[in-house]
Amino acid sequence: MAAGRALAVKPEEAATRRRERMRAVLVEAALRLFAKQGVDATTIDEIVNVAGVAKGTFYNYFTDRTEIARAVAASVRHGMTAAVEEINRGIDDPAERIARGVRLFMAGVVLDPVKTAMLARLYDSSAALDSHGNEHLLGDVRDGIAKGRFRVPDEMSALHIVVGLGTIAMRHLLDNGAGAEILRGEGYARNIAAVLLAGLGLESHEIEAVLARPFDASGMDLFTAGN
Repeated sequence: MAAGRALAVKPEEAATRRRERMRAVLVEAALRLFAKQGVDATTIDEIVNVAGVAKGTFYNYFTDRTEIARAVAASVRHGMTAAVEEINRGIDDPAERIARGVRLFMAGVVLDPVKTAMLARLYDSSAALDSHGNEHLLGDVRDGIAKGRFRVPDEMSALHIVVGLGTIAMRHLLDNGAGAEILRGEGYARNIAAVLLAGLGLESHEIEAVLARPFDASGMDLFTAGN
């Protein structure tokens, strides 16, 4: 009986896996186009051409461009959030957590420039910085304020500092290139982290202490948790 039941579900499982693979192909094609030219400039015809599928296949998974854009955004944000949590595992200081998170975003330019470009575009189009996708950052900001680690007027000001500076830094590196030192949080990445921490109200000796701690994103597989 058990073997019969196992055989009975196999076709359904195979069909589910095929659907998941095809959906992933469409999301990846859309991501590459969105990262290069933006959502509004991308057509469904372009997405299916890059994916190598018929247009009708697209509508088996998504109703329109807006829906696949939401799927792309969820994938990229989820994956990067998981990567930030990974690199911050065991780190309790909210200042160090934020500095490491921002440097990881910059390291993404070296590790996965296509998805990092999409991430930069997502933040460019985001007005509500404390909405979905920034919950962990907001938690660190609130923790830093509660502990007296951050000296800022309010949490929204702190969010704007982190997301605004982090997004500009990503776009700068995407436009101008990034070397291996970015993976270690050095050079431009260290300078941005120092300015960021100063903006959050840390003293110079506190900033030096945070940035003196080891950081290395080499070999990290970003964004995979979102796929």
